[in-house]
Amino acid sequence: MPLGFTETEALAYCELQRAGPSTGYRIAQGIGKAQANTYKALSTLVQKGAVIDDGGEPRAFRAVAPDQLISALRGRFTDQVHAAADALARLKSPEPEDRYYQLRSPEQVWTQAEAMIDAATETVLFDCFPQVEARLAPAFARAAARGVAVMGIVYDEAHSRARDYQVIRSRTAEGVLARWPGAALRLACDASEHLLCLLAHDLSEVRNALWSDSIYLAVHEHYALAAELRLHALPLTEPKFAPQLSIAGLHPPGLRRLLGMTADSSGADS
Repeated sequence: MPLGFTETEALAYCELQRAGPSTGYRIAQGIGKAQANTYKALSTLVQKGAVIDDGGEPRAFRAVAPDQLISALRGRFTDQVHAAADALARLKSPEPEDRYYQLRSPEQVWTQAEAMIDAATETVLFDCFPQVEARLAPAFARAAARGVAVMGIVYDEAHSRARDYQVIRSRTAEGVLARWPGAALRLACDASEHLLCLLAHDLSEVRNALWSDSIYLAVHEHYALAAELRLHALPLTEPKFAPQLSIAGLHPPGLRRLLGMTADSSGADS
C-alpha cells in the first residue's frame, strides 16, 4: 500500500502471487472482497503493470514477478521525481517572509538543515552535539568542498575524527553533554536563514525546532555564533568582573530552568 496501491489492489496482487494465476471470481473469494471491487482493482493493476491477463473468457490473471514490479515502480517514481523537480524549479522563489516556522519531525529538521547548507554560498556556522554533527557531516563537507567557509562548535575532541571543515571544541563540553536535555543544533547560513533545534538524545523526536528566513534574526544568530566561536578559542582564563557574561559563568534563571537546576544553583560547571 505505501507503494501506491489501494488495499484491494494490494490484496489481489498478493493473492495472485501466493496462489498463482486465477480468475477474478477466485481472487475475490480468496481476499474476501466483492467481485465488482475485485475486478476493478485487477483492471487497475493491469494498467499499473503489476498484473497481466490472458484475454480469455473468463479472464485469468497472473502477477508480475515482485522484482520486475519493484524495478518498474522505481523507474516510474524516479521519472516523476525529476519531472516534479523541473516543474517546481520553474516556479518563482518566494521572498523572505520574516517569520518563524516550527519543525515537527526529525525528517523535517534534517531536510531543512541540509537544504540550508547546500544552498549556502559563503558561510555556514553551527553549534551541534556529536550525534547531530555526524548526521550533517556530509552536508558540511559538501559545502566546504564548494569553497564555503564552514566552522562550528563541537562537543567531542576536535581531532577525534577527520573533518573537511573547521571546528572548535566547546570549553564546557563535558558539562553540557551531561546536563543538556537533548541533542542541540544551531545553524546559520549566509546570515540569511537560521535553525534552532533540540532533539531527543537518540534523535528519534523533536522537542523544539524553529526555522526562520528572517534576515534580521539570521544576522543576529550569525554574529552570535561567530562570537561564541571566538570565545571558545580564547585562553581558559576568563575575566572575574562579569561572570554572567563568560562562557562558564553564572547560570541565568532561564538556563537553570532548562537544565532542571534548583533555584539557588547557579554554578559555572556547564
